[in-house]
Amino acid sequence: MRSFLISLLCLLLLLGTWSVYSNYSDKQIHGFIDSIDNNIISDVENANWKQASDQFKELEDNWHEYKKIACFFFNTDKLNDADFTIARAKYYIKCEDNSNATGELSCLKEQLKFLHDNERLSLANLF
Repeated sequence: MRSFLISLLCLLLLLGTWSVYSNYSDKQIHGFIDSIDNNIISDVENANWKQASDQFKELEDNWHEYKKIACFFFNTDKLNDADFTIARAKYYIKCEDNSNATGELSCLKEQLKFLHDNERLSLANLF
Protein backbone atom coordinates (compact mmCIF):
# COMPACT_ATOMS: atom_id res chain seq x y z
CA MET A 1 0.00 0.00 0.00
CA ARG A 2 2.87 2.34 0.79
CA SER A 3 4.39 1.85 -2.68
CA PHE A 4 1.04 2.57 -4.29
CA LEU A 5 0.65 5.84 -2.38
CA ILE A 6 4.19 6.93 -3.28
CA SER A 7 3.53 6.11 -6.93
CA LEU A 8 0.24 7.99 -6.85
CA LEU A 9 1.90 10.99 -5.22
CA CYS A 10 4.63 10.99 -7.90
CA LEU A 11 2.01 10.80 -10.65
CA LEU A 12 0.05 13.68 -9.17
CA LEU A 13 3.23 15.72 -8.84
CA LEU A 14 4.08 15.11 -12.51
CA LEU A 15 0.57 15.96 -13.67
CA GLY A 16 0.52 19.09 -11.52
CA THR A 17 3.85 20.25 -12.85
CA TRP A 18 2.78 19.61 -16.42
CA SER A 19 -0.49 21.46 -15.89
CA VAL A 20 1.25 24.53 -14.46
CA TYR A 21 3.73 24.51 -17.33
CA SER A 22 0.97 24.00 -19.89
CA ASN A 23 -0.84 27.13 -18.68
CA TYR A 24 2.41 29.11 -18.74
CA SER A 25 3.27 27.79 -22.19
CA ASP A 26 -0.18 28.58 -23.52
CA LYS A 27 0.13 32.22 -22.46
CA GLN A 28 3.67 32.55 -23.83
CA ILE A 29 2.98 30.92 -27.21
CA HIS A 30 -0.19 32.94 -27.72
CA GLY A 31 1.74 36.08 -26.77
CA PHE A 32 4.38 35.28 -29.40
CA ILE A 33 1.74 34.62 -32.05
CA ASP A 34 -0.17 37.81 -31.21
CA SER A 35 3.04 39.83 -31.34
CA ILE A 36 3.90 38.42 -34.76
CA ASP A 37 0.37 38.89 -36.10
CA ASN A 38 -0.50 42.29 -34.70
CA ASN A 39 2.84 44.06 -34.57
CA ILE A 40 5.74 42.65 -36.50
CA ILE A 41 4.05 41.54 -39.73
CA SER A 42 2.12 44.80 -40.01
CA ASP A 43 5.34 46.80 -39.50
CA VAL A 44 7.12 44.72 -42.14
CA GLU A 45 4.26 45.18 -44.60
CA ASN A 46 4.30 48.94 -43.96
CA ALA A 47 8.11 49.04 -44.35
CA ASN A 48 8.54 50.32 -40.80
CA TRP A 49 11.81 48.43 -40.45
CA LYS A 50 13.16 50.07 -37.29
CA GLN A 51 10.04 49.29 -35.30
CA ALA A 52 9.79 45.78 -36.80
CA SER A 53 13.42 45.13 -35.86
CA ASP A 54 12.92 46.37 -32.30
CA GLN A 55 9.78 44.30 -31.78
CA PHE A 56 11.38 41.25 -33.32
CA LYS A 57 14.40 41.64 -31.04
CA GLU A 58 12.03 41.68 -28.05
CA LEU A 59 10.25 38.57 -29.35
CA GLU A 60 13.60 36.84 -29.90
CA ASP A 61 14.77 37.65 -26.37
CA ASN A 62 11.48 36.41 -24.89
CA TRP A 63 11.72 33.24 -26.99
CA HIS A 64 15.20 32.45 -25.68
CA GLU A 65 14.03 32.94 -22.09
CA TYR A 66 10.99 30.74 -22.73
CA LYS A 67 13.13 28.08 -24.43
CA LYS A 68 15.24 27.62 -21.28
CA ILE A 69 12.18 26.10 -19.60
CA ALA A 70 10.50 24.62 -22.68
CA CYS A 71 13.45 22.35 -23.44
CA PHE A 72 12.40 20.17 -20.49
CA PHE A 73 8.91 19.63 -21.92
CA PHE A 74 9.14 19.94 -25.72
CA ASN A 75 10.94 18.03 -28.41
CA THR A 76 14.33 19.65 -28.99
CA ASP A 77 14.06 19.29 -32.77
CA LYS A 78 10.86 21.35 -32.80
CA LEU A 79 12.50 24.07 -30.69
CA ASN A 80 15.51 24.09 -33.00
CA ASP A 81 13.26 24.43 -36.05
CA ALA A 82 11.70 27.52 -34.48
CA ASP A 83 15.20 28.86 -33.75
CA PHE A 84 16.19 28.42 -37.40
CA THR A 85 13.09 30.26 -38.55
CA ILE A 86 13.74 33.07 -36.07
CA ALA A 87 17.30 33.41 -37.39
CA ARG A 88 16.11 33.60 -41.01
CA ALA A 89 13.35 36.10 -40.19
CA LYS A 90 15.80 38.25 -38.24
CA TYR A 91 18.10 38.64 -41.21
CA TYR A 92 15.27 39.20 -43.68
CA ILE A 93 14.08 42.04 -41.47
CA LYS A 94 17.65 43.33 -41.20
CA CYS A 95 17.96 43.24 -45.02
CA GLU A 96 14.55 44.91 -45.33
CA ASP A 97 13.22 42.13 -47.55
CA ASN A 98 9.46 42.46 -47.31
CA SER A 99 8.25 39.24 -48.93
CA ASN A 100 10.77 36.88 -47.35
CA ALA A 101 10.42 38.47 -43.89
CA THR A 102 6.64 38.17 -44.05
CA GLY A 103 6.91 34.56 -45.22
CA GLU A 104 9.32 33.57 -42.45
CA LEU A 105 7.21 35.33 -39.82
CA SER A 106 4.12 33.48 -41.03
CA CYS A 107 6.09 30.23 -40.96
CA LEU A 108 7.25 30.97 -37.41
CA LYS A 109 3.70 31.66 -36.33
CA GLU A 110 2.54 28.30 -37.71
CA GLN A 111 5.50 26.47 -36.15
CA LEU A 112 4.62 27.92 -32.76
CA LYS A 113 0.98 26.84 -33.17
CA PHE A 114 2.01 23.30 -34.11
CA LEU A 115 4.58 23.17 -31.32
CA HIS A 116 1.97 24.03 -28.74
CA ASP A 117 -0.77 21.81 -30.18
CA ASN A 118 1.46 18.77 -30.69
CA GLU A 119 2.94 18.87 -27.19
CA ARG A 120 -0.33 19.44 -25.35
CA LEU A 121 -1.33 16.72 -22.90
CA SER A 122 -4.34 15.17 -24.62
CA LEU A 123 -5.60 11.75 -25.62
CA ALA A 124 -4.97 12.53 -29.30
CA ASN A 125 -1.30 13.13 -28.61
CA LEU A 126 -0.92 10.11 -26.35
CA PHE A 127 -2.24 7.55 -28.85
